[in-house]
Amino acid sequence: MEHIVAFLPGQFSREDIFCVEMTGITYPDSRYRIEREHPTIYCLEYVISGQGVIQTPEKTFSPREGDVYLLCPGKKQLYYSAPSQPWKKIWMNLRGSLCKGLVESYGLGEQVLFPQCPAYPLFQEFLSLCEKEKGRIPVLEKEAPLLFHKILQMLSQTMGSRPPELPAANLIREHLDRQVYDRLSIPELARQVNLSPSQLTRVFKKAFGQTPYDYLLGRKIEAACLLLKNTGMSVKETAYRLHFTDEHYFSNLFRQRMGTSPGKYRNS
Repeated sequence: MEHIVAFLPGQFSREDIFCVEMTGITYPDSRYRIEREHPTIYCLEYVISGQGVIQTPEKTFSPREGDVYLLCPGKKQLYYSAPSQPWKKIWMNLRGSLCKGLVESYGLGEQVLFPQCPAYPLFQEFLSLCEKEKGRIPVLEKEAPLLFHKILQMLSQTMGSRPPELPAANLIREHLDRQVYDRLSIPELARQVNLSPSQLTRVFKKAFGQTPYDYLLGRKIEAACLLLKNTGMSVKETAYRLHFTDEHYFSNLFRQRMGTSPGKYRNS
């Protein structure tokens, strides 16, 4: 379910410079998925609650509450809700040379995820402006680019003022995201990122509010949801593929996290 404010082609007088295609709010839906093979838009989104997954040609990201992400034109855009905790987010789809110039001038073109960025009020202001002034394009053409500029400025400042531990926490999360289908222990992960197990847990929990082990279990359950829905693998095979100790443990954990058994989830 979404609340959308959309604009027709030709409404903005200089679409080549700046144009809002649409903006709105997406409400939690575990089936939510967007895929653009050849995007021409800048997709800028703030996660209000829940979490999701972004897949780029280079890397996979897991944005969550408080994070902002920016997807630029030219590269395939694929993102979807985490099945166990679907996100609510506020967003805008923009295009034009002004967008490109601002993104490049702030050096944001290669940066996808901006963790814990306090930009929510600006996103709300942008959506409210588009709702209020939808019939007065000259007002939008004047004020919407300024709000977009403010958000990019905030993203740039966030990049330059992250706590020293946050890059380490992000590195840990990237390792966890890449090894969802592997058998992984906390001591082994600690060796991969050159930290002690206790440091690993402290840094990650401070940044994300949960232990690396709990995060990994959540990611494995998300992967299990995808496998159960999109493959013919049995529950036992799914548990084996995700390196759970046994089918019984996997089924109990799945029921705790999803509120239903793996078999019933597949049939739903």
